Amino acid sequence: MKVDTERWGSLEISADDIIHFETGLAGFPECSQFIVMDHDRNTPIKWLQCIDTPELSFVIIEPEQILSSYSVDVPALVMQKLGWTQDVDPATVAVFVILNCDSEELTANLRAPVVVNIQNRRAMQLILDDPTIPLRHPVAPK
Repeated sequence: MKVDTERWGSLEISADDIIHFETGLAGFPECSQFIVMDHDRNTPIKWLQCIDTPELSFVIIEPEQILSSYSVDVPALVMQKLGWTQDVDPATVAVFVILNCDSEELTANLRAPVVVNIQNRRAMQLILDDPTIPLRHPVAPK
């Protein structure tokens, strides 16, 4: 499949690389197909490029890269929707968070992690209702 993106130009994408979001992302419910692209080989930052709306992409990172104690409890219903049973192999799980640049500071929204089942490429963004989890956690110290 060929996709013309604003940031990356024309991309040839394999169907095996597409991550499917049943309900889209927060604020973008119509966007259900994405691919993850490397930003640079020397950084843990990546890009989540939308296939449905090629001009849309997000900067992402694994939350443990910025907060080693970060963990998320995935509700059983979400696990079921993503195709997992009770016994989940951690190697089949990917979690990342979307980065924002506010006032020249790069922050991560730790309250809305994306959980991906690597085996079937299905994903869902969780919206955590926990005020103790930072909405704008600094990615780098000032």
